[in-house]
Amino acid sequence: MQIITIVGRASGREQKLEVPGEDYSQNLLFWLRDQGVTIASSCDGDGVCKRCYIQNGWLTCQMTVGEFLIQEPSGRIEVGYL
Repeated sequence: MQIITIVGRASGREQKLEVPGEDYSQNLLFWLRDQGVTIASSCDGDGVCKRCYIQNGWLTCQMTVGEFLIQEPSGRIEVGYL
């Protein structure tokens, strides 16, 4: 089981989330929200508002959990406003 670590740059807080294998195909934005992580988005995942960006300019609404873990094997997500 993989771990995703949410790092709030504003607060310095970290939250660790376990990712079961069956969740790899889920949209990252909606998966994070299901885990109780507040991720900004005014377009509800359509990719137009670009408010759900994390490090490297990635949009959480435009990738699955599995795609994120391939791009960022450490599982670290940095969010500026958290």
